[in-house]
Amino acid sequence: MAQALKHRFFQRTFFEDLAARIRRVHRTFDAHRFLAEIYDDDWDGLELKGRLRRAAEVLGDALPRDYGKAIAILREVERHFSGFDHLLFAEVVERRGVEHFDASMDALEVFTRSSAEFAVRPFLRRYPERGFARMLAWTQHESEHVRRLASEGCRPRLPWASALDELKRDPSPILPILERLKDDPSEYVRRSVANNLGDIAKDHPELAVDVVTRWLAESPARAPLAKHALRDLLKKGHRRALHLFGVGDKPAVEVETLVVTPKRVALGGSATLTLSIRARRKAAQRLRLEYAMTYARPAGRTGRKVFKIADVELASGERLTLSRKLSFVDRSIRKHHAGLHVVTLLVNGHALGEARLRLT
Repeated sequence: MAQALKHRFFQRTFFEDLAARIRRVHRTFDAHRFLAEIYDDDWDGLELKGRLRRAAEVLGDALPRDYGKAIAILREVERHFSGFDHLLFAEVVERRGVEHFDASMDALEVFTRSSAEFAVRPFLRRYPERGFARMLAWTQHESEHVRRLASEGCRPRLPWASALDELKRDPSPILPILERLKDDPSEYVRRSVANNLGDIAKDHPELAVDVVTRWLAESPARAPLAKHALRDLLKKGHRRALHLFGVGDKPAVEVETLVVTPKRVALGGSATLTLSIRARRKAAQRLRLEYAMTYARPAGRTGRKVFKIADVELASGERLTLSRKLSFVDRSIRKHHAGLHVVTLLVNGHALGEARLRLT
């Protein structure tokens, strides 16, 4: 994925266009030197994030030393760009602007139409009170991108960013922001709220469940947000989280079939998981079906990941048969290794059987 993006974004045409537009508003801008310093000898060897950092460093140095003037130039030209290339503008703010809180936060409010959740984090570390006051104000902004920044920027465990350790320890400054945005009209914003609360749940599971319990009591319509926020707790079989969605009871089911075929799979291949269960309770049951894959790792170690299959309701005696493809193709986030792999069926968080295969 990163390789594909590397060859799609931050191309020479982008930098040439950017340099030309900057020169129109800043006549002393040295476009030739700008391009030469970006395309230094090691440019081809840089990955996507490395190219972003290089470009931000070179651009930041090429702009006026007066930060206000530099930001004014960026704000003048950024509207002509979009997509991943646009991340460059927020990156310059992150690198040059930490000493200039107001000007930088004003700029990020504009630049976040692509993304600024990474760039805002140094400001939360340096100016926690002022930073959260600004983000709380952003929750009322007319732009959904700015409202999302209020939530996404303060995620304790934002992927691809350094963790905000102080918020992992004490997430209380985040909660007023999530409260204001939990019913936002934009699904884009509500999903960020759920992801933020999901981060909190990793370090403070009971707090996250308390928040979701209250939200659901006030409005059952928040169930999709709540379920996404607690998805990791649900996968771990957290009893309170499961009970919130009516699937916390021990299931009364019989596992009639649980097989993986074939039993031996080549690296890069796939297998099929087939299962059949029958309800054994007189009353209907709500069931959450998942499987946990225990992967072989080097040096005899193992790794485990839980995958959701379905949420179902079964009447007494009703049978459910399902199959799922198990892929062993390497991806950027997961590498596969030869060895024994174990598939465990989880129903309402309870392990009810397992099947095995060997990756060769």
